[in-house]
Amino acid sequence: INDLKAQSQAKDTVILKLKEKLQSLSGDVKERKVKREIEEIETLNIELDHRVTKLVAENEHLKHTYKQLYNSIKPSRVQSKEQCDNLIKQVNLKSAEISILNASIQEKVLVITALKESLSKLKGKDVVNEVVPLHSIDPELLKINVAPLAPKLRKNRTVHTDYIRHTQEEATNLRESVESKRLLNPLNTSLDYACKYTKRIQELLNIL
Repeated sequence: INDLKAQSQAKDTVILKLKEKLQSLSGDVKERKVKREIEEIETLNIELDHRVTKLVAENEHLKHTYKQLYNSIKPSRVQSKEQCDNLIKQVNLKSAEISILNASIQEKVLVITALKESLSKLKGKDVVNEVVPLHSIDPELLKINVAPLAPKLRKNRTVHTDYIRHTQEEATNLRESVESKRLLNPLNTSLDYACKYTKRIQELLNIL
């Protein structure tokens, strides 16, 4: 019996030591696991920091690039708008000039007619009346039907592009109208000049 008790106590001692060993090993495993997870998290944090730094640098570069692009486009857009407005102004001025010339021609025709009548009376006979060709042009014919762009819309690129396209279309219609009238009256030198003038307008608008 004593031997059995001694063997039982010895086994209890072995069991106790094994339990202590298992607890020690379990603690080491948990500690190593936690340490490894911490190292992995730190590594991920470093990688994320690098990515964030890289993205911030790329974002600053894009902002700088877009700012330069905008600054380069803005002056050219304003310049093309001014050129278009000036061109329309020139066309309307030419139209007014033609209207004045037409009125002057009409006055001269009346003067010539009056002089012929006076000459006929002085000579006591009729003077052959020569037909004076009137190559007048309706001022409305050379007007471009485009209203000036509102100041608040001049910085709107889409509106500006549509404005230029609409002006080009009106110039094309104007040229076609003048050319059709020229075909009907090929001897009209004023229409010949108007045809060349509208062609030049169209070329300038295409440059814009």
